[in-house]
Amino acid sequence: MEQQTNINCYYLGKLYPLYIELDLSIKKITIQWNGKAFICTSPQEGEIDIAAALQAFYTKAGKKLIEERLKSYQQYIKVKYKSFSIENHPSKWGSCNSKGHLTFHWKLIMFPLNAIDYVVVHELCHLIHMNHDRSFWRLVGKIYPTYKEAMTILGTEKTREM
Repeated sequence: MEQQTNINCYYLGKLYPLYIELDLSIKKITIQWNGKAFICTSPQEGEIDIAAALQAFYTKAGKKLIEERLKSYQQYIKVKYKSFSIENHPSKWGSCNSKGHLTFHWKLIMFPLNAIDYVVVHELCHLIHMNHDRSFWRLVGKIYPTYKEAMTILGTEKTREM
């Protein structure tokens, strides 16, 4: 039986309720999203660590979505990334190194798709321009003309609580 909590969680820019259900047959807490709400399944009653389970969910969902977005945008920029990972960097939404490895913050999946797409395009453009000079921003603007709107969303809402 599901029990609604007073917790709401962001997913792709929208808030959804979190429900908890007990399942004594499982070993660890899991979270799933059914399109309308988050369902947290726990092997125990009482106090549970929802934050860690949410981070695991967001990391897995973010990896899948960002991979799709990378494949979609790399054809427009005509670059290939070597690999990517989802991480917990204290001050960056994404990064790119000279070996073609991209990283993305696990909290990105909480934001609207346009903000995620901006970070994906931004990091892919770094495969051509490894700095933030004028030609870098021109390329970002050519591929993603509304990037300034997405920058505003990310710049003002990174402090959202889960």
